[in-house]
Amino acid sequence: MSTPAVVLRSKFVTPGSNTFNDYINYIDREDAKRHIHVKQSSKETDDFYIFHDFMDYMEDEAKQGQLFTSDNDQLNQSDKKLLKQKFQKAQQNESPMWQDVISFDNEWLAKQGLYHPATHTVNEVNMRKVIRGTMHTVLKAEGMEKSAIWTASLHYNTDNIHVHIASTEAHPTREKINVFDKETQTWHEEYRAKRKPKTLDKMKSKVANMILDRTKERNKVDELVRGTVHHKKENGVSLSAYRKTKELFQDAMEHLPTDKRQWQYGYQSINDARPYIDEITNIYLQQFHAEDMNQLHQQLDEEVNVMKEMYGEGSDYETYKQTKLDDLKKRMGNALLAEMREYDKAQNDKLFHPRQFNRLHSLSSQEAFADPHHTVYAFNASMMKLSKAMRRTFHDYQKDRNLQEFDRIMDGYE
Repeated sequence: MSTPAVVLRSKFVTPGSNTFNDYINYIDREDAKRHIHVKQSSKETDDFYIFHDFMDYMEDEAKQGQLFTSDNDQLNQSDKKLLKQKFQKAQQNESPMWQDVISFDNEWLAKQGLYHPATHTVNEVNMRKVIRGTMHTVLKAEGMEKSAIWTASLHYNTDNIHVHIASTEAHPTREKINVFDKETQTWHEEYRAKRKPKTLDKMKSKVANMILDRTKERNKVDELVRGTVHHKKENGVSLSAYRKTKELFQDAMEHLPTDKRQWQYGYQSINDARPYIDEITNIYLQQFHAEDMNQLHQQLDEEVNVMKEMYGEGSDYETYKQTKLDDLKKRMGNALLAEMREYDKAQNDKLFHPRQFNRLHSLSSQEAFADPHHTVYAFNASMMKLSKAMRRTFHDYQKDRNLQEFDRIMDGYE
């Protein structure tokens, strides 16, 4: 499949546009006659011919689905009249209207069990569920979940299945902005219509995720962790057994800032210590979770391939894997830093204990750190605690990653 499985095209029109008027008239027409001609020369239809300008297939009743809303699968004449009145009120109150077209690759829909090529039909019950879930996400992201109204229709095209959605606010809630009109060379106020880029990312992601349920695949990691990491015995081996890890731990401590409130992995003030912290994380994962990490990489690669199929080339799917691995590194790093704070506090408590102070006050901090009678046991105990903390952090990371919605990053990861 060379084209993306899910394609989203969006725009908005102003309340004074002919397109807004056309859609109001379109709402209460009979299904078989719901066909609108819009001049191709109109500026509002340039590069966006697939919303109202259905042209060649809207007249064919067999190729169009009925209008539906958040509450109704089908609209009777009374429903249509009420809906039309709401859109008219929105226009009178100068609300913009948002237009979205979600197009699907038919072969991909067939693989998900929503499209039947032999009969050229779609599971409309499930598709309405997808659109409703998607619109809830979109409107919530824009703060319009309580004020917006929308209607949608599923259309059958020879090449691709499309869903057309129109939304507006009968009583606008968005802020007003100053807009310059090039034709009149004047400024005027209008409601902000442009949606956040993240909202559109969420919209496409929500559609794909509701159709392509990856829960089973994402839970593989959770099952792996519960079965091999959370309950595994490490045969008494800890990070304290590795000379290299001890050295890295001490090197990191020496490069941390004096203000312990800044001992957070994301802070720039720990840049000098971060390489040592990352190396400890790498050693830990290689020693205790090599097999787990191999499987994690395989699953992340699989998710990347799925995203590539859904969103196509040029999307942000390539950053998905690295973002997840960076998240693991950050969590592990903060677990390390937490243990370093505890270790540092314990060492300071010992150093300033009345019985220890007289003997140690003349030693340099480096000598005090290296004193075998007072630091070796505490250090090894700290490393044992660190091993447990990192194991727990790895488990929590895997669990949280699987509970997250397969969102895009793009939400940044929503």
